[in-house]
Amino acid sequence: MNTLIRVLFLWGTLAAVACTPSGGADAGGEPEPHTTTPARAKGKWVYGGSFSATDFWNYNGSYSGKAFEQGMLFDFSTNGKYEVYTINSATTYSCRTESYAFTAGTVTFDEGAGSFSIRPARGTMRGYYSCAASQNFKRDATADELKSRTYYYAIRKNNRGETVMTISTTPNLNDGMDLTAL
Repeated sequence: MNTLIRVLFLWGTLAAVACTPSGGADAGGEPEPHTTTPARAKGKWVYGGSFSATDFWNYNGSYSGKAFEQGMLFDFSTNGKYEVYTINSATTYSCRTESYAFTAGTVTFDEGAGSFSIRPARGTMRGYYSCAASQNFKRDATADELKSRTYYYAIRKNNRGETVMTISTTPNLNDGMDLTAL
């Protein structure tokens, strides 16, 4: 069940990662508002937790890939800027499908509520289909993909003693996923 929640969370993030600014743009073209990133949240946080143990090999003996992989990276700067990178990939019957998403903009942290909201200014989406190359694409994010998104978070130590940021789309962090500090 936890894996299903993570899959839905990441696909939802890919589909609607960002936000349209409600308050104009600053001199750098970034949407406002934004806040200073809390010191504990600053830096790169990575999730790479859905890697399949199943490998696919083509009939000619070449390696086709894992059945399923996911990864996500949040990069928070101290000045209230952020970047998010997301990848999802699947291999079935020797066909590989990959989706990539990138957004960047401003972030507002509400430490009292344990939440942050991202407001993308720009983004790139890419799709790759090894068995249907004519469907491959790389494009700018659409207005729908650049909508505000709020996450709930907590920074803590996991059971291995690693510092993690647990993030969720709901206030219940048990529904979320752990990102490891890089």
